[in-house]
Amino acid sequence: MKRSEIAEQPCPVGRAAAQLVDAWTFVILRELFLGNRRFEGLRLHSGMSPRSLSLRLARLVDEGILEKVPCRDTPAVHEYRLTEKGLELWPVLVTLRQWGERWGGPWRRGGVPMKLMHRGRGHALRAQMVCAECGEPVDARSSEVLSEPGALQQRAAFAAAVAAATSRRAR
Repeated sequence: MKRSEIAEQPCPVGRAAAQLVDAWTFVILRELFLGNRRFEGLRLHSGMSPRSLSLRLARLVDEGILEKVPCRDTPAVHEYRLTEKGLELWPVLVTLRQWGERWGGPWRRGGVPMKLMHRGRGHALRAQMVCAECGEPVDARSSEVLSEPGALQQRAAFAAAVAAATSRRAR
C-alpha cells in the first residue's frame, strides 16, 4: 500500500502517520521544538541531506504542520515555524522521547544527553496520560475500542483485498 492510500483509510493513526512520513520528520520536529528554525541549522543538527530536508519541510508545510516565513533580520532567509497543528504534536514527541529514554539505550554515564525540565518548577518533566473526563491516569490496559457500525466489516473487507492482492503477486 502506498502512503497516499494510508492517508485515505478510515483510521486516525494511519492518517496521522501518513502526514508525519518517517523518522526524519520526528528529528525535524525535535529541532523545531528546540528552537532551531532555519534550514541550515536544521540540516546541520539533523544530519540530513539538503534534498531530503527540503522535501520533508515542504511536505510538513503542505500538511499545515509548519509555516515558512521570512526572517525578521534577513528577509531573504526563511524560518520554519510550527503551526497550531504542529504545536499539538508536542505531547507525541514527549511521549516518544520518554519511550526512547527507557527503551532506546543503553545511555552513557549520566543518562540521556538532554533533560526535559518542568519550566519554573526545577524538576524533570515526566508527562503522563490522564483521562480528560475523570483525571485518572490511563494506559493501553485501561482503554477499550468501540467500533462504529460497519467498521469491523470494513476492516475485514480491507484485509481480504490485501490478501487477494498479495496472493496475485505471489503467483
